[in-house]
Amino acid sequence: MNELLKKRLLAVSTSGAIAVAAALGAWYEGDGPTVTQPDGTVLYRVYLDPVGIPTVCRGVTGSDVVRGRLYTATECRVLEQKHLARAEASARRLIAGYDQLNQWQKGALIDWLYNVGETKARESTLRRKFAVGDLDGGCNELVKWVKGRVKGELVTLPGLVDRRGATQELCLHWGHPGYPRDPA
Repeated sequence: MNELLKKRLLAVSTSGAIAVAAALGAWYEGDGPTVTQPDGTVLYRVYLDPVGIPTVCRGVTGSDVVRGRLYTATECRVLEQKHLARAEASARRLIAGYDQLNQWQKGALIDWLYNVGETKARESTLRRKFAVGDLDGGCNELVKWVKGRVKGELVTLPGLVDRRGATQELCLHWGHPGYPRDPA
């Protein structure tokens, strides 16, 4: 995992699992394309993600995203928090033993659900492994979620390879003795 990302995750560690997931989203999604108004106001444009899904801000998708609309920074943060809260609610419903996980594991799962959505997660091997108490197996499933359909072809997306590697590390190691290691 990138050392700067480790520092950012440690900086939000006292704020809980949603803050961990938000830091991951900020790191891997970025802010998306922006337009600066003459008065200096920055507005966020809707764009198509690598698989063609209309997206705005830091990875917000779905019915809240209106093509052609510009979003303020405040609107983006509200939408991101709404979608992160929705992802956490999905994690609580779908992941057996979710409440017993540490904040790093929860953050990794919230980020995964924020990114893939509940529908895809519902039938996943990751969910089945958590359901039988195989936490390591479930965490190891994260790195398998690196593909997307681009122009009809299923391809590995390098950004997802990095993101899932980071979430796997959080899920497997952080919160255990000696982890996280302060990259100071």
